[in-house]
Amino acid sequence: MAKRIFFQFVLVFALLLQTQVLRAQERVYVSTDKELYLAGESIWCSVFCIDESTGKYSQFSSVAYLEFHSKRGMEALIKVAMADGRGCGRLQVPFSFATGNCTIVAYTSKDGGDSKGEFNGKTVTVFNTLSSDKVKDGVEVVEKGEPVMAPEHKPIEDSGAISIEVGEQGNGAVPVKIRNAGGDGASMSVSVYHIDGIEDIIGKRGYDNTSLLERKGDFEVTGIEEYAGEMIRTRVFRDGKPLRGNDAEGVYMYMSAMGNTDDTYIANVDSLGYATYYTNNISGKRDLLFDVVTNVRQTAKIGSGTGSGNGFRVEKVEGEFKHIPAEIPVLKISGELEEPLKKRSMRMQVGRRFEQDTLFNLMPMRSNDFFGAVEPIVYNLDDYTRFPLMKEVISEYVSNLRVRKVEGEERLLVLWQETEGAYTVSRQYALALLDGVPVRDHSKIINMDPLLVKQIIIYPRRYLLNYFMFDGIVKFNTYKGDMGGMKLGEDVNILSHDGPQYPLAFMGDRIPGNGRYPNYNSTIYWNPVVDMDKDGVYEFNCPLPDYKGNFRIVVEGIDGAGNGIYKEAVVSFE
Repeated sequence: MAKRIFFQFVLVFALLLQTQVLRAQERVYVSTDKELYLAGESIWCSVFCIDESTGKYSQFSSVAYLEFHSKRGMEALIKVAMADGRGCGRLQVPFSFATGNCTIVAYTSKDGGDSKGEFNGKTVTVFNTLSSDKVKDGVEVVEKGEPVMAPEHKPIEDSGAISIEVGEQGNGAVPVKIRNAGGDGASMSVSVYHIDGIEDIIGKRGYDNTSLLERKGDFEVTGIEEYAGEMIRTRVFRDGKPLRGNDAEGVYMYMSAMGNTDDTYIANVDSLGYATYYTNNISGKRDLLFDVVTNVRQTAKIGSGTGSGNGFRVEKVEGEFKHIPAEIPVLKISGELEEPLKKRSMRMQVGRRFEQDTLFNLMPMRSNDFFGAVEPIVYNLDDYTRFPLMKEVISEYVSNLRVRKVEGEERLLVLWQETEGAYTVSRQYALALLDGVPVRDHSKIINMDPLLVKQIIIYPRRYLLNYFMFDGIVKFNTYKGDMGGMKLGEDVNILSHDGPQYPLAFMGDRIPGNGRYPNYNSTIYWNPVVDMDKDGVYEFNCPLPDYKGNFRIVVEGIDGAGNGIYKEAVVSFE
């Protein structure tokens, strides 16, 4: 009998077994693809989460938080999913950003409470070429040729036993070979970007930068543990007041994410009206559906799912912490920047117009193990002659599913295997998902138009979803992923959610197959997670852009002994 173990219990046991981990500080370090951006471009980030007590990668937290601060406050926040202490993310710089410098404050929820001191994050520069808006007190306009003013530019020095070799150009690409001659393995990010002259101009009047392992600060311990994935906390209201005391007793709430995924959870509402979900990371920008039910029987035995009409309202509860960045240097600009910024702005706008997600590379990510290793039974309805009624489709084609009347209501029951060679119709109730959303009133699915449904997937075994057991799972996926326009219950709330990002890279290997894509990117290669053994070699073909110039190759990371690595090389691509 397979069970999905309730995440709260998983967390408790993890805390008991890893007290040493809990006492340790988690340090989050960030490298980026470059140091200077335009609004509209992407800041590509590689994340390193280190257990300070051991100097090794932390195995505890599964989410890192990256805040982008200017002198006017926090400008943006992204969440990065981590596996074994490594992860990657991307901030597409909004056009709401003003011209100025930003610093990146990075932390995990476990050690990310109020700042104990200033966070010394990496500084990046943003120019908004489509707006004259400048960060207040963060930009100084100077005359062309004005003498260098403090703080002086202090570039990061090469460190680590890393070498970079560049081969001959050919077939629209350049072979690059990175060698690790050190005595330890290493994990790094690798970037190749255009040197367009802007950094040389502002570098004359530049600012301090910090090497990877200097990018840190101290926070208060929060006690918020995200071992399996992001914790989502909500509060339930009725008639404008939080649900409390006896009114909250026996109230449960489904949470699911639309989009044909396996992100479904159930939590009880506590005496103060809070419901907490320990997820396995719900990735990307998603709509979360919260379905409130007012007694155990309705939740465990499906119930009508029509909603009680009690006027429940659900709100997400976000942590509120004060994070203080170190002094952000003033950006000094002059008329010298006009021409190089115009050229780069043109390239940025062309790139934005033609950018496609299919050009990015999806990096390895932790899977959602809701269904375990069970091989599903898949029915692609396009392979069959359609009947006008869903009940007929199920009866004629879906041999592992039955429609039965139970307690006066039509239910979907999964045919599943109790012993080898022996099948039986489940006596309990199946969990029915429509585009990833639980539908407790099975008659809504049974009576929907089958022409809207692309696929029916059966998981024929018993599952424990938090508090409740289901004899099998049946998924109905529509063509449009919109639940076929089904009307939701009265107590269903829909909230937007920005979860941990899908881990993406930009290696350029998908551009040659897209002949209509004009490659004017500033960053032409980005691999955020490169793991190398001792004496290891990493090779790649760097795609050439549709323009000529000088490019910088940057390797940055941490070796197996906990030391920082930085190496750069400048090459000319013709």
